[in-house]
Amino acid sequence: MIRYGADPSHYQLIAVIGKGLKEAATISLARHLPSGRHVTVRRTNLDLCSDDIAYIQNEILITRQLRHENILPYLCSFVVDNEVWAVMPLMSYGSSKDIVNSHFPLGLPEVAIAFILRDVLFALDYIHKRGFIHRSVKASHILISGNGRAVLTGLRYSCNVINNGRWQPSIHVFPHDSVANLNWLSPEILEQNLLGYNSKSDIYSLGITACELANGVVPFSDIPPTQMLLEKLQGYYPRPLDASCFNDGDSVYKFQTKYDGESSYRNRQFSEAFHALTETCLQRDPSLRPHAFQLLQHGCIKQCKKSTVTLIDMLAIVTPFTEIPEISKDNKEAMVVTTLMGDLELKDSWNF
Repeated sequence: MIRYGADPSHYQLIAVIGKGLKEAATISLARHLPSGRHVTVRRTNLDLCSDDIAYIQNEILITRQLRHENILPYLCSFVVDNEVWAVMPLMSYGSSKDIVNSHFPLGLPEVAIAFILRDVLFALDYIHKRGFIHRSVKASHILISGNGRAVLTGLRYSCNVINNGRWQPSIHVFPHDSVANLNWLSPEILEQNLLGYNSKSDIYSLGITACELANGVVPFSDIPPTQMLLEKLQGYYPRPLDASCFNDGDSVYKFQTKYDGESSYRNRQFSEAFHALTETCLQRDPSLRPHAFQLLQHGCIKQCKKSTVTLIDMLAIVTPFTEIPEISKDNKEAMVVTTLMGDLELKDSWNF
């Protein structure tokens, strides 16, 4: 058993691979010197996020309570001067958002999405049964390990539905600092009515994420937030774009399409099971959405067992982070990698 100590000298920072928390957090590829293993170190500058310190603490506490292979763990965390260091296992392929942006601009293959959604559903089933609502399921919060396992992160936005030992059927607290998550949030969270919301809101976010992975663009990204809210409250939902979505004269899907790739969308076909999965996740009425454990039995997810290829096979064109060349020892600052997975926008990548 490798022990990861709270000593910054044990970690050699190799390269910056992402940013988060409004640029306050720097995510670096590092080597754990005592073991020689690659890890990820997130350094959060407390001077740049003084308003979010309580949420950072909450994230660490929640993460330490959860132990599941599809949830990113903290190997250790400690304070260095004005920074909080969190040491985590290296997810060699980065976030699924990185992968889509750099190598699959019009979306991932359906089977690859099914593998990712299956692992996220395992994670959601686990946290839901322990009384947590994630409230920020999206592609940038889904990381891919070197062996093709998807893990869920972004727990700083999560909340507990257990209060004073009692399970609350619904809660009403609007997520803090949720501007960056509005496109993925369910109608009932955005509406903030007396009925509140529950874990089914994460299922809605999963449906939005499925469309994000399938289309290469976040649904509702090209319309104002007020119009997005109206669309969601009126029951409109996006779809994985294929030939079935483009009827003559129908432009309702324009805002979730990369215009220069419309012909590619028209020339592909997703399965009926995949369309059915997204549709059931994006039901306006949360009571009509299935639970995570029910979705694991969905025909779209079951195709993972029948697949003759793995997620790693489908990501063969993506260069994993473990192949980053090391910087020279006399350079004390970690280099920023901009060519690793294409021209990444680091301010949005690995935002966990």
